[in-house]
Amino acid sequence: MKILFVDDEDTIRELFWEYFKDEFNVTLASDGLEALTISNQKTFDLIISDISLPKLNGIQFIQKLRADGNQTPFLVITGDSDIQIAIDVFRMGAVDFFLKPFRMEALRSRIKKFENADVDLTLLFNSGEIIQFSADCRMKLRPQIKKLNSYIAFIVKQILNSPLATQEDLISIKIVLYELLANAIEHGVAGVSYEEKQDCLESNEDYFKLVDSRCAENNTSVFVEISMDDVGITIVIRDEGNGFAVSQIPNPVINPAANLVSGRGIFLAKMNIDSIVYNEKGNEVRFFKTWYKLMQS
Repeated sequence: MKILFVDDEDTIRELFWEYFKDEFNVTLASDGLEALTISNQKTFDLIISDISLPKLNGIQFIQKLRADGNQTPFLVITGDSDIQIAIDVFRMGAVDFFLKPFRMEALRSRIKKFENADVDLTLLFNSGEIIQFSADCRMKLRPQIKKLNSYIAFIVKQILNSPLATQEDLISIKIVLYELLANAIEHGVAGVSYEEKQDCLESNEDYFKLVDSRCAENNTSVFVEISMDDVGITIVIRDEGNGFAVSQIPNPVINPAANLVSGRGIFLAKMNIDSIVYNEKGNEVRFFKTWYKLMQS
């Protein structure tokens, strides 16, 4: 996996390099202008950038990337607790944000969700990890958090059947799927609490291993249903877990620090779609997005 990491602080770049150099293909940049030059010369699977950068700040860097047609997913880091900055970059398509200081293991758990994007989707059928019901856009997943990218690639393939779907739609939908589908696997099927996740990350244990071992033990499924029309797309995600109390999730606009582990997915989803509704139990979520073309007309 190829990652571009951008930060003007030498110690943070060195720490990132030491922590991830053996696991990922890492390229470093110290300012926004250097990062833009590198991005125009190489392709990356993920860009991680600080917001406060010399020469070209993080938001300007991202804006120029998008203007050039570069749709690489990016994650932003900021030392400013003003949540409005995070909201602005989400509207530009960011997949997540971290407030300094942060733990490298917590960052690693986010990065890992972008791996395995190029897995042959036919293997998921042959192994029984995805079951599609006839020609309908309904499917059952045998959940593994390490296969998250593959599940999303399959779902996006179904969405491409609509002539109204644009690249802008796919970026927003992918961001939402990364969060809500991961929540269904981590907290629904695996039953990992937010407190357990926090403890695991703080102890530098392999969080993905914990989730997938729980999924194997529980032997339950995740169901996804997609419906599309001339107005937009609706996706329903349901797991067979015990659900959760949506009302108890911290509001990141009021308290950003409280959402470093819990509640991030719902916040990220709301920034990219028109509506999101959970059932009373909390184990089913339905979201709707208007097609980008209609919003521009």
